[in-house]
Amino acid sequence: MPSKGIDIFSYISVDDYTVEFTVPAATVLNTAEDNFQVKHLEMNSSDIDGFGHYTGRFQWRVLHHGQEVATAYNEVNTLTGKLHGGTMTATVDFSPIVTPNAIITYGFYAAGHGEFGLTNHHQCYVTICSRANESWMGAVAPPGSQAAQKPFSRFVLAAPHDNGMNSMISCDAVLSAADQDTVDELRKHFPALRFFEEMPSHLLLHKLPNIVYGVAITQKKEIPIMLDLGARYFEFRPAKLLPIFRKISQMPDKFYFQHACIPGLAFDEFLAQQVRFLDDHPTEFVVIHIRSDNIVKDCIQPTNDQVNAMLTAACEQARKAPLSWGGRELFSQPIDTLRRAGQRLICVSHAEKYDSWTAKAYATLEAKPILDQFESMNTEGQESTDLTVLQCQGTSQSIKEVLVHSVISAHAANSCLSSTKARFDTQTLPWIRENALDRLQAERTIVIMNDFIDGATTDTSILLSRQRLEN
Repeated sequence: MPSKGIDIFSYISVDDYTVEFTVPAATVLNTAEDNFQVKHLEMNSSDIDGFGHYTGRFQWRVLHHGQEVATAYNEVNTLTGKLHGGTMTATVDFSPIVTPNAIITYGFYAAGHGEFGLTNHHQCYVTICSRANESWMGAVAPPGSQAAQKPFSRFVLAAPHDNGMNSMISCDAVLSAADQDTVDELRKHFPALRFFEEMPSHLLLHKLPNIVYGVAITQKKEIPIMLDLGARYFEFRPAKLLPIFRKISQMPDKFYFQHACIPGLAFDEFLAQQVRFLDDHPTEFVVIHIRSDNIVKDCIQPTNDQVNAMLTAACEQARKAPLSWGGRELFSQPIDTLRRAGQRLICVSHAEKYDSWTAKAYATLEAKPILDQFESMNTEGQESTDLTVLQCQGTSQSIKEVLVHSVISAHAANSCLSSTKARFDTQTLPWIRENALDRLQAERTIVIMNDFIDGATTDTSILLSRQRLEN
């Protein structure tokens, strides 16, 4: 009989929470004991009531003391595997759910038939972390404590990968006005379009939103919720719009996060959100890393003076206590010293990174090449750099067949970026928890980067920060 498989994952770090996953005739109940485990449900047409009926409901429920506090579902056709409605049919739907003591994040990947190495099982994950994460730095290094006398570099920071690509708002603003001339211009600048050289421009025009969605949208949360989850390191690539976008759109003439030449969050809005958070959370810090890699040359980048002026202007908006920013020299300063001086926004520009990422290793649908990169890293490699970065997310969109298939068959819940999210996390995050501090012992800030930032990633950074600050 027809059936469709669904792989399920959960992470729970708040007491008295469980996650229930169900399909017709089967239920799995996960507790914190099941963190980082992969489980499987099979939706069989034989379990769906009604002759000739093939569509059943997959659902998860978050329970607190046995009472439902959050839920989502999709209707899955067991004959075709396709979704026939539900509340998880598009990444934009996956808004975090905040309860009085927890933040719930989740995601769903709608799999095809396993083409080009992609999984043929739908993927669903749910993570639950504490609301206390919004002030975790104050918890692991309280003001006046021995831990707070240690250098800032002892912190391990969670980082949303390409945090400025957290919605399609800016993309839609420019792509909605695009025409064939825009496509011809984009072919010169947007690397992903090299996989579509044979597609006529008038056809490619209609696929642009799907291509951008599959290649560039790596987050689904607003900056404030990323901060509440516990993220504290943000890379930002600011630049003006591509000239053709400036010509056809009505977007303000300012600096935006750029994925090649695809615009995301505006830089001034990003800074304002960071300052509001720091103003409301006096024990916390944020690190911003200004980068220019992969920005096309026709997108005008800000000068150092412009960036500095924007940082200063943003800090001046703090109202509850003085706030200032500084550079890489702050990494070596004691945590309490920085707090007393109000220097809680650290901004570095083009800092040297000891990074696990390579184009070859990360163009993968399996976690092993990433784990091999982790295994190759050591303390000696850290010494001449400012930051050590462990990247958990793959870049499967760099595999031609995977990207083309995801775009051609696109619907809003099958971005190839989401196909590996949970499966990789169940391997990369445990490796980091068990091995990172033994292998990487230099006095350098460690960053754990991930797509679709979640509680499992941020909790990992908090756990390792606590361990480093206790030594």
